[in-house]
Amino acid sequence: MPARSRKPPRSRSAAGAVAVWTIALLVALVATVQLRSQAEVERSLQGADTASLAFSIDQLHRSNDALEAQIADLNQRRATLQSGGNAAVDQVLAAEANELRIIEGLVPVRGPGVVLVIDAPGLTALDLEDALNNLAAGGAEAMAVNGLRVVVGVPIEQNGGAVTVGGAVIFTPWTIVAIGDSNRLAETADLMTQPRRGGRRVREATYRVEADIVIRAVVTERPFVYAVPPS
Repeated sequence: MPARSRKPPRSRSAAGAVAVWTIALLVALVATVQLRSQAEVERSLQGADTASLAFSIDQLHRSNDALEAQIADLNQRRATLQSGGNAAVDQVLAAEANELRIIEGLVPVRGPGVVLVIDAPGLTALDLEDALNNLAAGGAEAMAVNGLRVVVGVPIEQNGGAVTVGGAVIFTPWTIVAIGDSNRLAETADLMTQPRRGGRRVREATYRVEADIVIRAVVTERPFVYAVPPS
């Protein structure tokens, strides 16, 4: 019986071409997100008070700056892939893989950031979601609450009088750790905690900046589930 011919292995040049195409697509996507975010903010600013207007404009400028930085970084990676050899392709692909694992919460993270402590009766899942969204908008690259890693897809839910993160109940005080640009995160944390400090029922609403924070908690990697046709 004649031996079956095997398909030649995928070359690194092909992998590089796919990487270049993917990065070009990401550049277009980031630019689209930037335009849409501007339009969304413009609609949300209608009828807003002066304080909210100033905060929203500041957040818009910061978001635009972050998106511009992402576009510049993606363009640089694309240029590296187009001009470099196999080593450049491997380096960019390895960096991309590591960034994705950080975003998905699969590996520990270390870096500068802030630590917030919030303690008040009646805190809900919505309060926690607002706090995490504000920190994400303020440049947080990795976050954890009471030692639990929080990434996109981890459910934050209200279960009666309890708040759960990924199915685990968290009790007050909430200790929220965020790693990223410490200056931006400090400004965001100050805006978040300042209104709560004057509350009569608030027991604590503080934050501190740290130069070296380690988030060791990780999210359990979920296996791929393939659909099968019914028998």
